[in-house]
Amino acid sequence: MRSADSGSVDERGWELNRPRRTETQWRRDDETVRCFRFDDGYVSTVVYETRDVTWQLTPGQVPLASALAMATVYRQHSTTPQIDPDGRPFVAVGESGPRQVFEEIADEPVDYVYLDTIRTLEEFPSFIEVSEETRRVYERMSPTRYNTLG
Repeated sequence: MRSADSGSVDERGWELNRPRRTETQWRRDDETVRCFRFDDGYVSTVVYETRDVTWQLTPGQVPLASALAMATVYRQHSTTPQIDPDGRPFVAVGESGPRQVFEEIADEPVDYVYLDTIRTLEEFPSFIEVSEETRRVYERMSPTRYNTLG
């Protein structure tokens, strides 16, 4: 059964595709961003279909809101989270918004915002827009909405 949200396209060209209780996908051109339940947490990935390449946006299993934040940063800002020496995902945020920093000293002042401790949509950093679609996805995928069989 398809959701009413399925097939909607946002202003950046991402189409919500296959929204389900355990997985949501967004597609644009040859890219697919997936957020899905994995064991006791959630994982977000990006797939480039024409190059047969997949990479994780999350460093492993994280809370649902964290996984959605990482997927949303990628979809809204084309920025993938970076991983610190302790394995924690972060995004460098400068005046122009989220960006990746590859030098020890960035070319502009940045703040490092960690994304692995986000538990609710209200905790999203200000540079991540929380759309109604994101709220619906969060509600649909939220583990409090269903019980898993053990």
